[in-house]
Amino acid sequence: MRAVFLFPDGGTKEAVPDTLSLRRDSDTPADSLEMEFLADAPLFDREPTGVRAERDGETVFLGIVDEHGVRLDGRGRREFFSCRSLAARMIDCEALPGVLQDPSLRLLEQRFLLPIGLKLGAGDAAPKRGTFTVEKGVSVWRAMCDFGRAFLKTEPHCSRDGTVVFAKREPRRFCLSGAARAEVIRRPYSAVSRVAVQNVRNGTYTAVWENPDAKGICRIRYLSAHARTSPKALIEAGERGRLAVRLVFEGYFDGDPGDAVEAEGIEGVRETLAVERVRFTADGTGETTELYLVRGE
Repeated sequence: MRAVFLFPDGGTKEAVPDTLSLRRDSDTPADSLEMEFLADAPLFDREPTGVRAERDGETVFLGIVDEHGVRLDGRGRREFFSCRSLAARMIDCEALPGVLQDPSLRLLEQRFLLPIGLKLGAGDAAPKRGTFTVEKGVSVWRAMCDFGRAFLKTEPHCSRDGTVVFAKREPRRFCLSGAARAEVIRRPYSAVSRVAVQNVRNGTYTAVWENPDAKGICRIRYLSAHARTSPKALIEAGERGRLAVRLVFEGYFDGDPGDAVEAEGIEGVRETLAVERVRFTADGTGETTELYLVRGE
């Protein structure tokens, strides 16, 4: 895998890292990339602000340089880079505060995305009746998520080229076998047995959701009337966490969180799993991909 560093003046410079770690997680929109180069002298005469990682001519990462440093020890001089994908701009940048009347995705694109170099992809762009308030200090990512939940009943995801999409992501499906290492973990007490929801009028927790699949388990949760999640989502998240599978393969696996996996030859696992985390590492000894899987939806 090679890295192409991007500079503010539009220039580029290629380099092949001695070690590389690429990570994709379901709990953040931004992928992370860490690289290290053995270099007796500085790699650049100016500071790069972006990077693109390519494999077999395909871009697998495009993002910003968060940190660039030098380490000196018994192994010699090494330059290291810590980077995040373009979605990091939505985390780092504040959304323009204001009250939007009959908001739309196109309006959000103009106010929030285009100023930080991102764009809108698929999604219902028609204006929505009502008002949408963005408070001072709210990140662009938080504002986009809040709008999606309130008006579209969905949450956004960010593609590798910085396109923000509100359409439901269609997971790719893989059938995997031949793992070099496999680990199966069962967590009965990940399950949520009961969720009580607060009544907005009198403050009591009278609305109760029971989980019929949590027999023998007592794990209760309470949601306020203004909670950002639903009882159903809370119960489903607990059910997914009851089974976790960690697989390690040689080479590179181009998966994303949410992709569906049929894992062959894994003890006691007969169901479709969902990718929760992907970590690819490469160094002088070879390449490996570690997958962390949970129960699929």
